[in-house]
Amino acid sequence: MTALILAAAALITSIISAILGMAGGVMLLAVMLCFMSHADAIPTHAAVQIASNGTRVMAFVRNVDRRTVARFVSGVVPGSILGMLLLWALGEPEQSEPYLKTLIGAFILAVTYLPKPKTSAATTSRWVDFPGIGLLAGTAALTVGAVGPLIAPVFAHQGFAKERLIATKAVCQLITHLLKIPAFLLVRDLDVPRLSGLALLMICMVIPGTLMGKRLLVGVSERNFLIAYRVALTLAGLKVLIFDGIAQWPVWS
Repeated sequence: MTALILAAAALITSIISAILGMAGGVMLLAVMLCFMSHADAIPTHAAVQIASNGTRVMAFVRNVDRRTVARFVSGVVPGSILGMLLLWALGEPEQSEPYLKTLIGAFILAVTYLPKPKTSAATTSRWVDFPGIGLLAGTAALTVGAVGPLIAPVFAHQGFAKERLIATKAVCQLITHLLKIPAFLLVRDLDVPRLSGLALLMICMVIPGTLMGKRLLVGVSERNFLIAYRVALTLAGLKVLIFDGIAQWPVWS
């Protein structure tokens, strides 16, 4: 029954991600954590998101902004190394995780509602924003799992058309998830055969879900897309801030 629930969640959230370019990943992780431990959920989620983002990249490959991807990668690679060292130093991350998620939730909400910069400022900021957010995403990915809401506000402030935003962000997330798998294998003792079966089932659902979402995206106007994108960011930010962060502080125990 658990596998069926997670497979259905993978299908639904991949449709959401294909339409909005985000939100599906953090929603899927939230469902997975209801049935799995943190140590099992994060790498399994990464494997599923590799398929989800990879399918999204193939669906929108002509819209990828390669310069933005290059700037993001310049930060995410050293960030992943720092994240692996942090994960190793923390041992079991349950104690520090609520505080990290509180900071990330506050960041999501703050950046989402900052005034949108003019086009020239947005173009200039890419040289600064994307290496920095890549470094932060790479460092945080191994502990908080879904970094889509973390990097989404930066993309939302660049003035990208909806297809370019979805495509470019998908490539950046794909690279981040690819780096998480070897890091977890080095730091954690994973039951790979057991987790691989579940991951494969969920992957079989996210691929058709992404293609269905792409077809639905055609009927979404730029204005409605931006409204839905901001609503999704707000809900994701509140979820991470309150439920995953503040509500989990040890002081409430």
